[in-house]
Amino acid sequence: MTWTAEARWAVWAAVAVALSGVGLSVATQLVVPAAVGVGVGIVGVQFRRIVVTVDETHLVTTFAWPGWVRVRVPLADIERLEYVPDLRPVRYGGWGYRGSLRLLRKAAVILRRGPGVIFALTGDRRYIVTVDDAETLAQTVQARIR
Repeated sequence: MTWTAEARWAVWAAVAVALSGVGLSVATQLVVPAAVGVGVGIVGVQFRRIVVTVDETHLVTTFAWPGWVRVRVPLADIERLEYVPDLRPVRYGGWGYRGSLRLLRKAAVILRRGPGVIFALTGDRRYIVTVDDAETLAQTVQARIR
């Protein structure tokens, strides 16, 4: 099964960063700010949409097209989960992708305020995701990890 979430603000933020770089290049007559701004904009737009899939062994979060950036969580690593009907981004570091499961032991993919799922993982790790119909995601994962 698949679940999705989109953030139009991410597209606007990526465009703003790219235009700022171009504007700075025009003002300073240097090419580097434009290249950096456009590069950051292209990377930033990758985080505008997520697709969460659950198969027999993994929970996979894929970012935008073409899906090069992924977070894979083995279902065997999920100890428990909690459906949150009104997840507020400010409580978890803001909007976007935050953290790292490998380095910081916690990560969040929060594209908007609203329904989300908090996964408690082995090794005292935590993964949070907001998607449309998060309640069904929680129920599906709960059924698979039993």
